[in-house]
Amino acid sequence: MKYVYKSVAAILALAVIAVAICTPIIAVSMESLVPAALVLIGSWMKNDQATEMLEEFEGNIPSAIGERISVLDLIAPTENSIASLIKNFDSEEASTTVIDALEPVMPAIICFIVVFALIIICALVTAITAFACKNNRIPIYFSIIGCGLNVMLFKTFGDVARPFIDGEITLSNLVGSDWMMLLGEITGLEVPSTMWFITVLFVCIIVWTILYNATLPAEEKIKRKRMLGEIDE
Repeated sequence: MKYVYKSVAAILALAVIAVAICTPIIAVSMESLVPAALVLIGSWMKNDQATEMLEEFEGNIPSAIGERISVLDLIAPTENSIASLIKNFDSEEASTTVIDALEPVMPAIICFIVVFALIIICALVTAITAFACKNNRIPIYFSIIGCGLNVMLFKTFGDVARPFIDGEITLSNLVGSDWMMLLGEITGLEVPSTMWFITVLFVCIIVWTILYNATLPAEEKIKRKRMLGEIDE
């Protein structure tokens, strides 16, 4: 039973890392008339795809564009995605423009990245201590820290998103061209609710550990306390 506990606790902790990397960490939404205009123009030119899309939306092409971006998307972005645009800001001129535009919010971005990295480190340490440490209270302590860090993740990203939502930072600022205002503006920027799965997984580790300790035989509990030096021989 001991090794079952250790294995399950470690797997739950490693699942935190999988969620952090593979599920969307940022949700972006924009308002733009360009997609609707392109579809209308395409339908006037008798383009089959544009006509089908116009019929699908019954003539009301949505002006909102949305995308959810995960760490995995940033590492290997799909073509024509927002993630690929972010990754393509690699020229010296583009990088300088973006850095200058993000300067007011850079401390919040750095804080967000640090908290995200700490969550992954905390999950890794939880997995190691759950499997290797005799004192299984240690995974509980790190899981509690992980829950707190995940709450901080949402709070710090709120500070990152506020200038974009308030219009202090626009696409025009980021690209360095006033023409970008014609393409659209950012209307939503947030951490998706799926990131709360991280907290759920940490809580599962805590509950699993408590249940395991509670179901130990009395002799095993005494033996554990002696091993930890909590009672005298």
